[in-house]
Amino acid sequence: MQSARGKFLGSEAQLSYSEIRSPINGVVTDRPLYPGEMAAAGTPLITVMDTSQVIAKAHIPQPEAAVLTVGDPATLTVPGEDEAIEGKVTVVSPALDPNSTTVEVWVQAPNRKSRLKPGTSVQMSMLAKSVNDAVAIPASSVLTAQDGTTTVMVAGPDGRAHQTAVKTGIHDGDQMQIVEGVKAGDKVIVSGAYALPDKTKITVEASNEPGEKKPGAGTEDKDQKDDKKD
Repeated sequence: MQSARGKFLGSEAQLSYSEIRSPINGVVTDRPLYPGEMAAAGTPLITVMDTSQVIAKAHIPQPEAAVLTVGDPATLTVPGEDEAIEGKVTVVSPALDPNSTTVEVWVQAPNRKSRLKPGTSVQMSMLAKSVNDAVAIPASSVLTAQDGTTTVMVAGPDGRAHQTAVKTGIHDGDQMQIVEGVKAGDKVIVSGAYALPDKTKITVEASNEPGEKKPGAGTEDKDQKDDKKD
């Protein structure tokens, strides 16, 4: 009786090993083995994921990561989806990636209706700081020298482009905040300012909107101008 009972308990233990239980609630995302195959020791049998919350990871430059903190609001844009998904920053790595010299940032967002699939590429947008009544210009008009100084070409009332040193602040998409150097209402050259000499004669082209003009970066020959006056 004791021998039979021992065999029975051993069989029960072997049977319990055949029952696979997941430690978390979720969905099966990978099953490497099929029924009847022999599983080797240390080989995954099934991958189960909890997709109610997803984490998007990105590597961003160090200056931009320096202003981010855990809890900052963020959004995830999925290809083919019109509505962005709101989330928040959960991890800002304290160390740089040695290969890319960038900082890894995690954004966690709820995955309602399973809109986000594991492994999907998304576009991340994080809000680190906001400034009220800021002076902003197109980022393409800001010129950065080799020593790190930033300038813009301002269209002066004398009809010439003046290279003006500026101090930049935060940026949002294609807009850059200007802390010092220009004020609201100043006209800056948006395109074609690179390698444009200081005090170059420019023409102001009329825009499509009535009452507004935009500066152009084209030069005008002085001799041709005198001929026009004649």
